[in-house]
Amino acid sequence: MSKPQEDVHPTRLRLLQVATRLFQQRGYHAVGLAEILALSETPKGSLYHHFPGGKPELAEACITRIAASTLAALDDASASGADIIGFLRQLGAESSAWLEKTDWRDGSLLAVIGQEQGGDESALADAVRIAYQRIEMRLAKWLMLEGIAVARARDIAATIIAAHEGAMLLARCRRDTAPVTLTTQMLCAMVERG
Repeated sequence: MSKPQEDVHPTRLRLLQVATRLFQQRGYHAVGLAEILALSETPKGSLYHHFPGGKPELAEACITRIAASTLAALDDASASGADIIGFLRQLGAESSAWLEKTDWRDGSLLAVIGQEQGGDESALADAVRIAYQRIEMRLAKWLMLEGIAVARARDIAATIIAAHEGAMLLARCRRDTAPVTLTTQMLCAMVERG
């Protein structure tokens, strides 16, 4: 899947990359600023220069960045004329490979932080909700372009996200990609039926 081109300061990018990886592994609350600063080899003042709101602002930026990458991948695939079933198969394969590559340590950033935030009314919880909504809307739009009725496209889009995120969690817990493979097959069958 393609990634959006980033035009950011190298220090900011390094902070985003390190924080994203740590949040994917352990969640928001279990990661401290000192660890982010040490692993990114960044002075504290630089963090506050790029993220004046500190750790919450950094986490929101990580969420926004992941969402932008996902939306870009959806847009690229849709614009290239690919069908959504092919996209789902690619997503399943890449997700499985990524879980194995990270030795099952990294989870979906949105899911990990979203589970921690629960029903909170924080800016961080809002960022996760907005990211999921944007991805869901983009999937629904693509499904509609493939001829699926509006209400059904929205339902399928929500199901794709819920099933894929759940499969990632289960695969991570089991240390086995079978849940992702099975879920991908089931999602493709659902989309085929429309």
